[in-house]
Amino acid sequence: MLHRLIRLTFRLGALSLSCLLAVSLAQADGGAPASTIAAVSTPFARQIHDHFPSWDRDGNGELTVEEIELAVHNPAVQGPAAAAAAALRRAVRADKGLAPLTQQKIFDALGAKAAKTPSPPKYEAMYDAALAKIENARRELFTDDAPQVETLSQGRMGNCFLLASLGTCAHRDPSRLRGMFATCENGRVLVTFGSGRTLEMDLPTDAEIAIGATNRNTGAWANMYEKAIGTAMLDGSGQGRHVTPLSRISSGGTPSVPLAFLTGHVIRKHSCQDYRTPLDEHGASAADLDPLRKDLIAAFAEGRLVVGGCGPKKDQRIVKGIVYNHSYGVLEYDAASDTVLFWNPFGHKHTPQGPDGLEHGYTTAHGQFRAPLKEAVMWFGSFSIETDEPLPAE
Repeated sequence: MLHRLIRLTFRLGALSLSCLLAVSLAQADGGAPASTIAAVSTPFARQIHDHFPSWDRDGNGELTVEEIELAVHNPAVQGPAAAAAAALRRAVRADKGLAPLTQQKIFDALGAKAAKTPSPPKYEAMYDAALAKIENARRELFTDDAPQVETLSQGRMGNCFLLASLGTCAHRDPSRLRGMFATCENGRVLVTFGSGRTLEMDLPTDAEIAIGATNRNTGAWANMYEKAIGTAMLDGSGQGRHVTPLSRISSGGTPSVPLAFLTGHVIRKHSCQDYRTPLDEHGASAADLDPLRKDLIAAFAEGRLVVGGCGPKKDQRIVKGIVYNHSYGVLEYDAASDTVLFWNPFGHKHTPQGPDGLEHGYTTAHGQFRAPLKEAVMWFGSFSIETDEPLPAE
């Protein structure tokens, strides 16, 4: 009996608190709709209610994609507010027709049924995930054992083309990556690209951490790399429709561009297209692969970095576990076994339902898998290989 009374008292207290919140919000909002008042009782919606006006830069009652990107980029947007901005950013990037957003449109989605068509954004789940990542992030550039490719995986942006070079460098030459960043006395970060060009930048914002690459809390190096390359690409192309470094790199690109920024060297592509005929009895290439082998042997012997990618599904071999229209790091070439060690920035695992090969795919852990070169050319698009030729002066 006592336990029932306690539970009843707790429920009445919670109900009273909700009623008080609803009344206060109705007064603050000039009599907002009941659906809005109910929705704002959640932590995510409370952040939207509190910060929407400051994010709405032109004051028209709507948030555009650009205004959301600027909120993500703003270092003053921190903690729970940053998590809410990150959730909005994920939603509008996933559904190109969703923005512009009004407060009511966001709150209506919170109360909508999941079975509704189209399915409403899962704002609350995205907010919770972003907040957890923000609260657990290590803010120093590198922990003692960083960087390691095994800790790295792609975040909530379509920037595999950029992470391919980051993961490859972390595996092949981590000191090169460490030397790219230095903490200034003012707390900012001095970024030195391979060409010698420097940028002094702020550390990633909370929201940039929330949507950026994950590196198992081994420091800010991955998110700093994203922001640095994004800034350099934004400077080089002019803003146009991109208003922040992360909005620039989210639009995709070729992995040779970040690799050139990182190394300061000209990048040369070696296409796999010409090696796809003739075929052997297993469907692998029977072409003369010696030009490609020599290219890879020389690159790895000289400490040069290699990345690459697969184009959209077209005339190449479709293999289980391979992601197409996607960039990869090329970590090693073993001449003895004639195999290549690839790294997928998704950092995922794949277990073939049969022997490794073109039919079942390749055993993958932390995004890494090894494939025979004669099989790789059947599905891989091209290898982008660092040369020793300096980039032309800007």
